[in-house]
Amino acid sequence: MKKKNTVKSHRDFDRIIHTGHCFKSTHFAAYVLPNQLEHARIGISVGKKNGIAVKRVLIKRQVRAMVAKAELLPYSDDFILVIRPSYDPNCYGLLEEELLTLLEHVKEHIH
Repeated sequence: MKKKNTVKSHRDFDRIIHTGHCFKSTHFAAYVLPNQLEHARIGISVGKKNGIAVKRVLIKRQVRAMVAKAELLPYSDDFILVIRPSYDPNCYGLLEEELLTLLEHVKEHIH
């Protein structure tokens, strides 16, 4: 994922979470808000309840790989993915299927 396609600032995270549409599944929550850019931006939030720093970095890497398969970049929306504490990095296949289903649901409802 390129730098221009990531949400980095705390202000942007708060704005998207507080004013965007929320879609939830068992292990993920997706917040979506249209942006004025010609491309999508994605932010991933993994809280301390998910484990130590090494585990949180692993989870972020896994989720980035899952998002790459979802083809969100043509859209002009900001996405924040909040990873819930029930996420288990050892169940990658099932979680990937769940996230891709959630993102398809999001795409249907926003476009």
